[in-house]
Amino acid sequence: MGAGVRAAQAEVLVRWDQDQIPPQQALGVTTVVVPAASPAAIRNALRQGYRVLVEIEAAGAGSFQGVEGTSGVVVKGELSPDRLSQLEKRVSGPAQSVRIADGRGKWPHIRTNWVTRNKDVLQVTSRSSQPWLENNAALIRITADRAAPGAAPVLLTYTWQPVTVADLDQGPRLENYLVAIAEAGSFGADLLLPLHERFERALLLGNPEARADWGELRTFIDFYAWNAPIRRRPIANVGVVTADPMRSFEVMNLLVRHNLPFTPIAPAGLATHPLTGLDLLIVLDDPDGKGEARLAEFATAGGTVLIAGTPTATRGAAGAAPPWRRPDAAMKAEGRTTYTLGKGRVIESLTPPADPNTFALEMRQYLGAERRVVDVWNGITVLVAPYAQPDGDGGLLLTAVNYAAQPLPIQVRVRGTFAEARYEAPGQGAVLLPLEHRNGGTEFVLPALRIGARVFLNRFP
Repeated sequence: MGAGVRAAQAEVLVRWDQDQIPPQQALGVTTVVVPAASPAAIRNALRQGYRVLVEIEAAGAGSFQGVEGTSGVVVKGELSPDRLSQLEKRVSGPAQSVRIADGRGKWPHIRTNWVTRNKDVLQVTSRSSQPWLENNAALIRITADRAAPGAAPVLLTYTWQPVTVADLDQGPRLENYLVAIAEAGSFGADLLLPLHERFERALLLGNPEARADWGELRTFIDFYAWNAPIRRRPIANVGVVTADPMRSFEVMNLLVRHNLPFTPIAPAGLATHPLTGLDLLIVLDDPDGKGEARLAEFATAGGTVLIAGTPTATRGAAGAAPPWRRPDAAMKAEGRTTYTLGKGRVIESLTPPADPNTFALEMRQYLGAERRVVDVWNGITVLVAPYAQPDGDGGLLLTAVNYAAQPLPIQVRVRGTFAEARYEAPGQGAVLLPLEHRNGGTEFVLPALRIGARVFLNRFP
């Protein structure tokens, strides 16, 4: 598969670096990724009949010539378009592929007692507070938005980060691997999954515990191989206007953390952006005059615009007053001025977001219950992602990940009225969920959500 071809299915690529590898029939996978620095492991994997992809660092891409018998390359790090094109030519062939693995991610887990800053004072959360989730949902969304049309899904990878000293030797628990697989599959990414050397050695020895754990990993890999999110359109009703999404990353990371699906919008493209389906625009970087006019149109039609302390947007492009600035429509409170405009409003903030977590909670309040795409109750460790049907029939796919990896009944409300909800999870067949309709939304309970699940919602005929 070439670098620009969309995958037919979601992939969890297993990284293996021991010299020996169990037979294909034992692992039940056909492809493995082996570091170029492990030539013996490459040879043995080829002898066992595996399709082998060679892992290289971006710094060594200029001199890499390919390895006979292998099926392509996985590059860890960023490559310029020219260097990527040169590498593709050197490893070209009918069965060759070149994938770029984004190594900016974090091994997903819960970090409790996280530290925040409030007026230059560091504060530690209590054990009962909403825990911090180390997750990659925002990174996947931003990276996918930047990809060329038809490009392969984001290939995510990261290094195992032990939480305790004991974890350093023991390696990831089974639940750590399963959450990683579920997260990538839920948010539409492929995953290069590194296996801990202790786990690899146990699999080589055929230890019963390792075989049982591997069997459950395979169940998750098979479940998320169905490329459900990739074939649908991500639903977002929050637009974030920013010239550099990674510079504004924590704002978007906390929006996702509070289940507010977003889409990044470049200021230069704001004037021509359709803004379809959006209810809230967060402006973090200055638009031009035409962009300001587009903000005014959006608010007039009923949207909410928050201009978050940008240098010139609050005084207007080229020094002119922006179109919503009317003294008779202004209301000031706590460093923000709200202008009523048509059916909507424009809110100017004197300062950019200081605390992304508090900011995201404020955005939830601005939307209100009636305009939030999805609400999750009693699930402080659960992230969800909504997707629209590709044929436009009004159906919806909702994916869910429980980072706590402990079975919980999760109450969910989705905007819109749906007739049917089919729930499925790894190793479990699809079942119908009881539904309730209230105030233009559909409510249901995900039964004992342990790690990952999908809900297919269908409209009334």
